[in-house]
Amino acid sequence: MRKLALIVLAGAFALSACNSKPPEEPQTTNNMMEVPEEEIPANEAETPVEVPNNSAPAVAPPVVSQDQQTLDDADATGLTARLPDDSVGVPTNQTRQTD
Repeated sequence: MRKLALIVLAGAFALSACNSKPPEEPQTTNNMMEVPEEEIPANEAETPVEVPNNSAPAVAPPVVSQDQQTLDDADATGLTARLPDDSVGVPTNQTRQTD
């Protein structure tokens, strides 16, 4: 049985090899076209036009210390904690009564 399968397989390979054509080489085409020098446009740049600057000069930002900047950023993002004074003795989960 194995010999028969081997013979059939060898015959199939032989028949497939007989019908194959050699691979065709793709023809290389040159699509490049030479442009005559008369048709190449000159690279002439236009003269730049001066645009008047009517804006006011920029004002320098105020000088802020690093600690103050950190506190301002924390306050703006809600990262500051407002805890009651220790002298009152009120737990943090209750509100203080104002005098």
